[in-house]
This record gives sequence, C-alpha cells and structure tokens, in this order.
Amino acid sequence: MYSSQIKTATVAACFSVTAQEIIAQLIESGAQVVGYGRVGDELRAKDLENKYNGKLTVLLGDLTDEETCRAFVAKSLDILGGSIDAHYHCAGIFLWSTWEDAEPKDIERLFSVNFTTAWMLGREIFSAMKQKEAGSIMYVSARDTIRNVSYGFGPYMASKRALNGLVESQAAEGVQYGIKVNAVLPTIIDTEVNRKGMPDIDHNEWVNPSQFASLMIELTQPAKTNLTGALIPVQGKML
Repeated sequence: MYSSQIKTATVAACFSVTAQEIIAQLIESGAQVVGYGRVGDELRAKDLENKYNGKLTVLLGDLTDEETCRAFVAKSLDILGGSIDAHYHCAGIFLWSTWEDAEPKDIERLFSVNFTTAWMLGREIFSAMKQKEAGSIMYVSARDTIRNVSYGFGPYMASKRALNGLVESQAAEGVQYGIKVNAVLPTIIDTEVNRKGMPDIDHNEWVNPSQFASLMIELTQPAKTNLTGALIPVQGKML
C-alpha cells in the first residue's frame, strides 16, 4: 500500500465489490470514509461499520432523490471534519437488450442508476468541494462507450455515454475551483456475480477489483493536479 494523501472520502454504492476494495484500501492508508447504500441494507451497513471500528460511516437512502443527496453530503461533512478530499461513484447496473425489446421501465432504471445518481449526488459533492477549492470526483463508466456499440448493448451504453458527458462537462466547471472530475472505463470486472452470469468466458482477462480500486485511488491523489475531464480505459489483465 502506497502512502495516500487522501484523508477524507465518500464512496457511493458501498456494498459493491469495487467500492468495498476502495474503502478497505483508503482506511488502511489512514482515511476516514463515508459510504452510501440503499435502504434495506441496514444489517450489512452495521456489519461493515463494525469491521472498520469507527473509520467508516454508512448512510442509507435514495441517491436519485435531491433532498436525500443534499442531506447525505451535509452529514458527511460533519463526520469528515468539513471537507471531502475524494468521492468514488461506483453505482451502476447492466442490462443486455436491444432498443426494440427494451421496456420503458428498463431504460428508466438504467439511466436512473447509471446517470441520475451520478448527477444528483455528484453535484452536491461538487458544491462541497467548491467551498474548499479542492477535491477529486471519480466515476465508473464502461470501456466500450468509446468504441462502436455492439448489438444488445445500446440502452446500457447510452446511459454510460450520458455519464461520460457529465464527467467532461463537470470537469470544465470545476477547473476554476481546483476540482478534478474523471472516469475510469473498465472492461469486465472479475466479481462472483459476473462469473456466474458469464460462466463460459475466460475471467483471467477480466479486471482485478483490488488493482482497479488501487488505480482509482492513485488517480484521485491531490498530486494529480492536471488530470481532469479524462475518460480512462482500464483493460483486463492488470498486472
């Protein structure tokens, strides 16, 4: 573990595999962390908080709700001593579907999780960082958003391309305030869910979650002063 300059951080979708790797590595480096999850995960939240003995607080609520996001960030600032050095937005869902077959509720859910949570919570994080004129926001998009979209990936990639647009434009808005906004664009991340969902694909070429988390933390270090507005592809087999 390298020496991190990040002392306070927030992590959205804190029960996801990538988010839990980020939380573990940040806390190991000495950071205080606030995680965000969904209502209904109270037991998991308590277990996760107990695991880190006061270094992690988990808040539960709807990240597509404006008032909830505003309250989350206000409470996070109280917990973290008034500033957020870095935010990691790991919320996301995947759906394989053609545009012809996709139900309106499917499109709504894809954009709600993959884009709206990022915009709604991200703007509150941005406003908090603006007061300190410093901070870094890292989103998770998808590598194939910068390639031709394959059959069956249209709705999913459309929601992630909307996220890419948020990253680039929010970065432009943040330059004068010292706020860096970027996104990592991974291929398939090696998780148990993905292995079960794609049993016939060679997972040895997938992105290792621990290495992926380390990269995200490294890219959000305060020393990365000129890195903003970047859409950073992350290939499999990270060694």
